[in-house]
Amino acid sequence: MKLFHEDIGREFIIMQAGTSEGTQIKYRKDGYWYKKDNHGHEGLAEYLVSRMLDFSSLDPSEYVRYEAGTINGSGGCRSRNFLKDGEELITFYRLYYNTTGKNLADVVNAMEQMEDRIEYVVEFIRQSCKLDIRDYLRKILTLDMIVLNEDRHFNNLAVIMKDDRFSPAPIFDNGISLLTANRSINRRLSMEQNVKRVIARPFSGSHERMVKYLGTGFTVDWPSALGWLNTEPESEERNVLMYQIHRYENLNTIINTDEKENQF
Repeated sequence: MKLFHEDIGREFIIMQAGTSEGTQIKYRKDGYWYKKDNHGHEGLAEYLVSRMLDFSSLDPSEYVRYEAGTINGSGGCRSRNFLKDGEELITFYRLYYNTTGKNLADVVNAMEQMEDRIEYVVEFIRQSCKLDIRDYLRKILTLDMIVLNEDRHFNNLAVIMKDDRFSPAPIFDNGISLLTANRSINRRLSMEQNVKRVIARPFSGSHERMVKYLGTGFTVDWPSALGWLNTEPESEERNVLMYQIHRYENLNTIINTDEKENQF
């Protein structure tokens, strides 16, 4: 892993209120977005998650590549600006608020059934953008299940608009993963115990339930991914990802079997 080291002035700060986990300083400079670590090693998690996807069936355009490094001497990560000329990123939160004046999370959370929550958002995006986002959600929620993402909210689900046409945004913002800054964990417990404590979002507290409903979004060349991961420096985040890779190395068989059982 090659680390970057960047000193950035305050004039490059874009926003400070980042995720639901709290304040995260973000910068934009010379075609890159930079994020400082907030509660854990989010930059390392972003790097490991995106690097794992290099061994998946996803096209490189479908996810953001992150580099780990230091920003003004503190840990963090950076990624290239993926928007092209004339493109605008619109989050699900913003799209819904601009249309209805309401908070999408509040509306969805008032629904009792996970299936209703998912279908409501799918239908809203279909009507607003003439876009079917099922495949997009499959890919994101499959990734979140593997890497234990606890922070998939409606501000990091998004579409790209250009000339009134919409397309799914690449997968971005995976830093609250690999138990590095997850709010549900207890440092006194073992990794295995903390994995069981992880709480998913945005449609259910269970990653597996959402993936079983929508289906898996991609496959991974697990032997190659493990071969790469074994070359990475020792860290708790690396160990968690290795644990999860072994846990889901038969991902397609496990999910497809469960889906067949649920049909009866």
